[in-house]
This record gives sequence, C-alpha cells and structure tokens, in this order.
Amino acid sequence: MCAFETLASPTKTIKNMLTVPSSPLSPTNGGSVKIVQMTPITSAMTTAKWLREVISSLPEKPSSKLQQLMSSCDRDLTNAVTERVSIVLEAIFPTKSSADRGGSLGLNCANAFDTLWADARKMEASKLYYRVLEAICRAELQNSNVNNLTPLLSNERFHRCLIACSAELVLATHKTVIMMFPAVLESTGLTSFDLSKIIENFVRHEETLPRELKRHLNSLEEQILESMAWEKGSSLYNSLIVARPSVASEINRFGLLAESMPSLDDLVARQNIHIEGLPATPSKKRAAGRDDNADPRSPKRPCNESRSTVVEHNLQTPPPKQCHMVLTSLKAKCHPLQSTFASPTVSNPVGGNEKCADVTIQIFFSKILKLAAIRIRNLCERIQYMEQTERVYNVFKQILDQQTTLFFNRHIDQLILCCLYGVAKVCQLELSFREILNNYKKEAQCKPEVFLSIYIGSRNHNGVLISRHVDIITFYNEVFVPAAKPFLVSLISSGTRPEDKKNASGQVPGSPKLSPFPNLPDMSPKKVSASHNVYVSPLRQTKMDLLLSPSSRSFYACIGEGTHAYQSPSKDLAAINSRLNYNGRRVNSRLNFDMVSDSVVAGSLGQPNGGSTSLDPAAAFSPLSKRKPDT
Repeated sequence: MCAFETLASPTKTIKNMLTVPSSPLSPTNGGSVKIVQMTPITSAMTTAKWLREVISSLPEKPSSKLQQLMSSCDRDLTNAVTERVSIVLEAIFPTKSSADRGGSLGLNCANAFDTLWADARKMEASKLYYRVLEAICRAELQNSNVNNLTPLLSNERFHRCLIACSAELVLATHKTVIMMFPAVLESTGLTSFDLSKIIENFVRHEETLPRELKRHLNSLEEQILESMAWEKGSSLYNSLIVARPSVASEINRFGLLAESMPSLDDLVARQNIHIEGLPATPSKKRAAGRDDNADPRSPKRPCNESRSTVVEHNLQTPPPKQCHMVLTSLKAKCHPLQSTFASPTVSNPVGGNEKCADVTIQIFFSKILKLAAIRIRNLCERIQYMEQTERVYNVFKQILDQQTTLFFNRHIDQLILCCLYGVAKVCQLELSFREILNNYKKEAQCKPEVFLSIYIGSRNHNGVLISRHVDIITFYNEVFVPAAKPFLVSLISSGTRPEDKKNASGQVPGSPKLSPFPNLPDMSPKKVSASHNVYVSPLRQTKMDLLLSPSSRSFYACIGEGTHAYQSPSKDLAAINSRLNYNGRRVNSRLNFDMVSDSVVAGSLGQPNGGSTSLDPAAAFSPLSKRKPDT
C-alpha cells in the first residue's frame, strides 16, 4: 500500500529520492529531516541522480553471476547476448557516423545522434539491461516450474523487449523529444503488445526504479492496453488467432496479423552497423533471430502503415487514479516468462494442456479488465450512478470474452461508454449520451477522437480500401447494439427493471450469474465531489510528524487555520467556495446531439414520449434513428 500511495499521490513529499522514507526521529539523520517537495524539476533530478549513481556505476559487461547463468545453458549464450545488445542499441541510438556511411536509418534518419551522446546512452541502457536480466534470471530459477533458462535466454523477442524497455527509460530520463514512444519499438521491430509482456517484470525486478520512471512505464502500459495493442499489425492478433480460433476469420479478413519480427541481420543491414567482431556486410548464414511470436499456420502481411501514431500520449502525466496499474498487477499470479514469450502455437513448457497463446491472452485480458474496472468506477462515480458499476463491468467483461472482435482497431473507452449507455437504458435511468460524454470529457485520459472517430470497417473506393470512421452514436446503433444485445437483455431478465427491484437476490433462475466486481485499492487522493475536481488525502503518520515542526506547517493546508500569514480561516474557506462555484469551462469539440434528441433515444428503447418500457426485451434495442435538425 505504501508503494501505491507513493505512486498515486500527486504531491508526495519525500526525504530521500532513492530510499524508503524513514522516521523524522531516525538516529541515522540525527532527528533532522530535509523536505523535498516533488515538482517536475525535482522529479527530473531524481531520475538523473538514479541513472548517475545507481546505473552508471555498474560494470560495462555482464556480472560474473550473469555470465555463469548464461554459460550454464545448453550452449554458452554469453557472446550471443552481448552481440545482440550492441546491434539493437545501435538501431535505437543511430549516430551521425552511421548516416555518413550511407546506411538507411529509416525512422531515425533525421534523428541521428551525436556520437559521444549516443555512446553514453547506449552504455547506460546496456548496464540497466544486464542488471534487470540478472534479476529476472534469478527469479525464474526460484520458480518451481523452471529448471532450465535456455528457452528464455535464447528467446530473441524477450531480449529485444528487455533492451527496448531499458532504452526507453534512458530516453525518458534524458527527455529525448526526437525519440518519443513508440519510436523505440519501430527501431527494434517490436510491437506494443510485445513490450507489454515485460513492463510488469521490469518494475518488479528493478526495485530502485524512481517513482517518475514507474509512472512513465505505467503510462506506456495504459496506452498499450487501451488502444495500441488493438491496432492493425499488433502481435496480439498472432496469439489471439491461436487462443480464440472463432475470431480467426475476422483477423484474416481485416489483415490484422503482425509481420514477422526482423532478424538481427535485417537490423544490421538496415542501419549499416559496424560492430567490433562483425563484418561490414553481415553474412546471411549467421543465425537470424527467430520470430518466436509467429504462427506458421497464419499468413503474414507486409505492414504498410506505422504501428502507432499516438505520440501525443507521452506528453501527459498519467492520472492519479490510474497510476497503480503496474504496482497492483505485481500481486497477480506469476507466470514464467518463457511461457509468455514462447511461440503461440507451442504447448506451455511448464506443464498443462494449454498453449502459450492461452497464457498470454489470459494475462493480457486480466490487465484489460483491471483497467476497465478502474475507468468504469470513475465514470459511474462522476455521473453519480455507482450502483450500476457492477452491471456495466459485467457487460464489458462478457463482450471481451465473447465478442472480442468489437475491440479490433478500437479504444476500450469506446466500449465502456456504450456499455454504460446500454445499461442505463435497460435499467430505465434518466441518463443521456450527452450527459455521459460531458462527464467523460472530464476524465484525464479523454481525447475527442475516442467518441468522434470510431472505426467500423473499410470500403472499396476505385480499387482503394478506405477506412470508415463514425461518431459514437452511429457506432452504438450499427455495431454495438447488434453484438451486445444478448448481454443487455440478460440484465432485464436478472431483475434490473423497477418492478423487479423488490427481488432481494436480483437474480432469477436460468439467468447468467454476474461476475463480482474486482477489488480495487482505496484511491489516494480520494475525490470529494463528482461535480468538482476536489480531492482529499488521509494525513499519514509521516506527514503528521512533520507538521510538528513549525517550519514545515507552510507545506500543508489544515482545516481551521490560515495557510498564509495574516490570513484568517474564513478567508480560506471563502476562497475555496469561490473556486468550487466557478463553472467556466471551455469545450473544444462536441457531438451534434441535436441530430438525436433524448426523446428519440427513449423511443428506441420502447419508451415513446417517456412511456413505459415495452414488454419485449428485444424491442429495447432497436437502432437509434437520426432526424433532421428542426428548422
């Protein structure tokens, strides 16, 4: 809980940037406490200090223990590991000398780094990589199901993900704007889904990782879970086509499969890399990195478009209420990494009749449900319908399990909004789409394109496939209702109508049993009002002790006393009330709700002119029909 509070509190006061806070009266500091208030500047200083003092002091080569682990495999993998690090990091940090040699740097052609700067960053990333790799190997050996590290240490995709994650943290520490995420993925031939497999393990095994870098990894994981992993060309579909054969036709029809991961030879040829011990023109006979995530039965397609163009995600700080995704998932069931990174079609090497694709999809879907539960709870709390949280979550869960194709090429928030609206209609709540979206716009992760541009397919125009995007109302009518209708109708039969509320159990024989809403940690800070951005954090004992010092009281706002000199409590409360009563808000983009009035929406659910619900549950989901604006 302490780790979560450290991550979630936006104004955490710390004493030492690299150690666990100690008591103000600790004998190690003589009773004096130096308070450092976390700001963007101090945060940058913290990460830079960690990189300088913890990582830069490490040896350049693998430690003796790591070398022993690599040499104890079925064959000595030390040279293969060190050679791979040099090649992949050169691809991530291209230098101007590489460009002068005429190499095709692709994405990084205009972003070639100064040689001295790039060499320093590659050294930092390699040291971090070796450190975390050793910690992971030690942990894997402690797993009762793992007695040989050869499958993991010879897995090309695993190593590249670990190197990419290390390089991403180095880039984030140095605020390298020209290499913002997902540039590191495009340089290494990985997809966002690949990286999502290593983030949790990276955080777990690098205990000294500063809070700001944990927040950065959390932000990346949320981006991947909410949309990037569902994009065309994601390796998620290569696992999904094996774990869920029922969706194979849709995956192949839309051409969603990822292309094969480029081999190390391909990276060398692309960058024209000159690595010590390697020829300038690499031999094609050298063993190429095997695509461990490829399905030999699945056709491959050339990836003609960027895997992600959502670079602007990296510019915003992750919201406090969702910053615990990485930390809370650490308590989940731990699966050996060799099962996660093995080929989807291979049987689980640690036992069981399931394939590795089943393990991978199970882990990924559990993270999706955790993130969705947080956002559903936040949104229901904001619109003041907390009693519907579990129903919305269950509809979302059933769609993820049984109508997975609804997520293809889409954002999970689009499904959350539609689930909330559908539940509101079957429960006969006075809640319009306009009100839902107005409250959603107040969420930190909101982007207008989420509800203004939703993919619903492609059409052929003069021999060219053109993607068709619509607003969320059209998507709800044309796509969501036909697919989710059985799940919403089951809510009606489960006693959600007003006349059924007297049923204490809320469950009728034969209806599907609702899944319990997952236990989420108590958020800190906690929102006080659904209509105002006012948060309250409990006064922890460490901060209470700090308040005993008169010089420290100015850092806190205490009820009943002024926060500034010569200012009375009444003036403080007046200022707070004035702030709360200020409703000025600028809205940049909106849906044209005049096209669909609330009366038309109500009519679509069998409630014309506010009448009673139709006795036929299926009638509640006739498509919303748009009308022309009144003239």
